[in-house]
Amino acid sequence: MFDRRKEQVVRILAVAMVSLTLVFTSGCNRDPNVRKQKYLESGKRYEDSGKYKEASIQISNALKVDKNYADAHYEMAKIYLKMNSASQGYRELLRTVDLSPTNLKARIDLGNLLLAGHAVDRAQDQANAVLAINSNYADAYALEAGIAQAKGDNAAAMKDIQRAIQIDPNHATYHTASALLQSGNPANESAVEAELGKAASLDTKDATPHLVLAALLAKKNDLLGAEQQYLTAISIAPQNLQARASLAGLYLHVGNKYKAEQTLRQAVVDTPDSEEAAALLQQFYDKTGQLDRAESAFAELTAKNPKSFAIKMTYARVLFGRRNFAKASSVAAELSKNNAGNPQVQTLNALLLLNTGKIDDALLLLQKAVKDNPNNAQTQLLLARVAGSKGDLATAETCLQTTAKLSPGNLEAASGLAEIAMQRKDAGMLIDVANKTIQQHPEFVEAYLWRGSAEASRKEYDKAEADYQTVVKNAPDNPTAYLDLGLLRISQGHAAEAKAMLQKALDKDPNSMRALGLLVSYDMQEKQPAKALARLQAQIAKVPGNGSFYAELAALQLQTKDFKGATASSQRAMQLNPSDPGAVRVYTQAEVAQGEIDPAIATWMKWIGSHPTDANAMQILGSLEESKGDVAKAMEDYKKALQVDSNSAVAANNLAYLMIENGQNVDVALTLAQTARRLMPDSPQTADTLAWIYYYKGNYGAARDLLEGALKTSPDSASMHFHLGMTYGKLYDKADAQQHLKKAVALAPNTKTAKDASDALAKLG
Repeated sequence: MFDRRKEQVVRILAVAMVSLTLVFTSGCNRDPNVRKQKYLESGKRYEDSGKYKEASIQISNALKVDKNYADAHYEMAKIYLKMNSASQGYRELLRTVDLSPTNLKARIDLGNLLLAGHAVDRAQDQANAVLAINSNYADAYALEAGIAQAKGDNAAAMKDIQRAIQIDPNHATYHTASALLQSGNPANESAVEAELGKAASLDTKDATPHLVLAALLAKKNDLLGAEQQYLTAISIAPQNLQARASLAGLYLHVGNKYKAEQTLRQAVVDTPDSEEAAALLQQFYDKTGQLDRAESAFAELTAKNPKSFAIKMTYARVLFGRRNFAKASSVAAELSKNNAGNPQVQTLNALLLLNTGKIDDALLLLQKAVKDNPNNAQTQLLLARVAGSKGDLATAETCLQTTAKLSPGNLEAASGLAEIAMQRKDAGMLIDVANKTIQQHPEFVEAYLWRGSAEASRKEYDKAEADYQTVVKNAPDNPTAYLDLGLLRISQGHAAEAKAMLQKALDKDPNSMRALGLLVSYDMQEKQPAKALARLQAQIAKVPGNGSFYAELAALQLQTKDFKGATASSQRAMQLNPSDPGAVRVYTQAEVAQGEIDPAIATWMKWIGSHPTDANAMQILGSLEESKGDVAKAMEDYKKALQVDSNSAVAANNLAYLMIENGQNVDVALTLAQTARRLMPDSPQTADTLAWIYYYKGNYGAARDLLEGALKTSPDSASMHFHLGMTYGKLYDKADAQQHLKKAVALAPNTKTAKDASDALAKLG
């Protein structure tokens, strides 16, 4: 009996222990601190084995448990940096030091990243913060050495790196940095080699000392020695693409393209998932002009590595660059099967859509891509460009601002924002963009030009002068600096100096239409048309292939009534630049001036054939048909223009007038005329058309008011005097009616308007 009870107690205790174990285990699984720690440790293991995507997933899981987990943010930063995603790594480092200000390693990493991005002062802030916590922290002095070197103070840099070595003499990278600082002086050759040897012995897995020594040997023309060091670096760190790229560069330097190609190709074979390796091989083919070879090489690599996203993506880019769009689309379709949400794939598909003219489809795809991947700078930039081309400056600005945050110092984003500021004539925004760019890239002269133009618009001439002179000093061959100085002198009223600067701009850039056009304008203002013609002809002799110069010459010949010369010059302009509508317009004016309307009509019909959505061209064609007397064709052309662009004001106005003159629907004509008037509220022509329709509608008071206003700006318009005279007649104002009808006859004798006015006068008695 006792034994059975004892056995029962044992079973009960066993069950209880199991229950307690389950409770304890499930409690641990529910403990967020335990869960996030497990995810972090798992992520680190993946990271150590080079599986960065898997590592990032595990770290993301840790952050889902605790979004303020500083250690996870730091680990994510390191993973992003290893994946060459500097912008995302930068954000994670910022988050890390915000959550954990005493994480000195994170501050040092952030400082080095800022230094690499030329944000020297902000890098110094991180070094200062570390030293305030630990004044004996070696990495902080190493960072300060890099900062001092960036400022050009090698003596201070050497002092800082020696302090770092003193604190931690067994840190290999400090010795490498010391070697680099001393390498500029040939007298330090033995010391440099000693430092590099020390670095290599301290860390046998670090390829950097071998890379530095290889570069120094190559500089001494010891190419065999350099080659051996590069090969050693590759054997130590097979994943180190810098070593392979440098070795390929060495082979290229001695003219051995075969070995260079094999080195980079082997890098792709050894690291098939590395986008950087594939990009290096693509760049090699681009640089050496072997575009055919690039296509065949990547086709072969893709066939051997069908699961490699990096290789296949690069292959698609090569095909796109070769304009083999059909094959590129096929490869893009394969990529989209498993990577439809990848921003690179989405961008590629958007580019293919843009190439086929499907701008709206590309825009929708890019908007989805940005929504799916808001932190991808490349997609943001492309969406900004497409939105800007559609006139959506708000979206373009938002994308560019996002890019600037994702990639601090991104010059393409800064340039896009500057362009938007200039379009809006927003001097404040332009100065802000310029200041930020100059702070991050003081060597980027375009930013000084932006700021100078904004300052000039504010009449801050001294500031603008200083910025332009900075460009002249640092980039003496930059034509825009002289052009902007010329515009500044024009604003200041200094004509002689303005012309001198404009001439310098033209000398630096013989194709500068702006500089040449302003010089020609000065000649015409000074009543020297012969000098203007000679100037244009001389520039054409220097640059005979510039179609814009011929178009400018044709316009000048029109002004001087050399219609045959204008015809010949505009024809040459059209030959050189068939897509320039300005040249076609000048040609049309020259032909019409000579009474040759049919050739002008034929030219515009040809233009519309290649530009089927050009509403302005259809409106011009309608005007030509109207001047020829073919009202039916003119009305047809105006209607086509309005179908393409419902806001084509001239087409709406002219069609409304022809409809009322030819007894067609008055209400439809009224709607068209009101549209034209809304779009061109200051135009006397739209006032005249709308007034004439009001006349037919019996609204004589409104017609009179519009016509009286229109005649103030067009006092010599026979048509307007005729219409106003007829209107006064309906208002029983015989005297004013006679006055305006007589004026119409005097202004346009022997015309239909004069005949109609004479008939109206006869009826008035």
